[in-house]
Amino acid sequence: MKRITTLLFVLACVALSSSATVTVNVRTATGLPPFLYVWDGGGNKLNGEWPGTMMDVDQTYTTTVDGKVWFTQTFDEDAINIVFNDGNDPIIQTADIRGVTGTAFFVFDDEEGEYEDVTSTYITDTGFDVNTLPSTVVYVEGKEFAYFIAPTSWTKCNVWAWNSITNTNFTEAGPNGWPGDPITLIGNTTDGNPVYQWIGPDIVENNRPTGIIFNNGTTQTADLDYVAGGVYNLAGKLLYTVTAGGDTPVPGDVNGDGDVTAADVTALYGVLLSDDYSSIVNGDQDGDGNITSGDVTAVYSIILGQ
Repeated sequence: MKRITTLLFVLACVALSSSATVTVNVRTATGLPPFLYVWDGGGNKLNGEWPGTMMDVDQTYTTTVDGKVWFTQTFDEDAINIVFNDGNDPIIQTADIRGVTGTAFFVFDDEEGEYEDVTSTYITDTGFDVNTLPSTVVYVEGKEFAYFIAPTSWTKCNVWAWNSITNTNFTEAGPNGWPGDPITLIGNTTDGNPVYQWIGPDIVENNRPTGIIFNNGTTQTADLDYVAGGVYNLAGKLLYTVTAGGDTPVPGDVNGDGDVTAADVTALYGVLLSDDYSSIVNGDQDGDGNITSGDVTAVYSIILGQ
């Protein structure tokens, strides 16, 4: 019933959670504990002033996977930005590592300042079930488009998209462009995470986006490679690609149960009266990009056979 087919990328992805924490695990080239500098999307320092806090040996654990010594630290956040460094002068440090979510594993070369994200080696690939997506995740003919599965704490989402070769900006809202254009909440996953849709300009084959960032004005993803029809999460994972073909959603089926009943009207009123999207998978019935009383009228018309 969903107008969506999928291309699974074999990626290790950590599920988003309503009680989100971020756990950073790292091992170093020298075996010495690194310093970890951490800040959130609002610029708040979460692990002390620069250069951060040394990942104390008391936090060390040995994995059962490879027997190597790792240093670990956990933060009660949806996402964090981090820098590993050696705390010395002159300092050896990584570049900013943005949008770290869930449980992540890194190897830090504390002699050269390089790092590698090795999360996929240590986190079992749980796959991604397309049936968790709202039925409004559809292919958009002739347009640049993408989807973002946000943390449950997000109440808005913006997109910044660009072409690094032609220096074209595809999203330019705001006085200086950033944080990009606000995009549409189209429903929730079955786990309750809001799903946002970006529909950009018409496709121009010699000038398409090469990069994309999703943000809520404070927290953001890293710079991501743009894939038309991509379904992304805050960790920067490309979970699926929506392609043409398949079935269209049943008109009027707001809650995704396959039937059009009073329960669909109740789901819409949940949004209108209390901003409750938990039962919505296909809320925008009149095609205006929003959930309003017009959608209620549209569903009633279907129920009454008009």
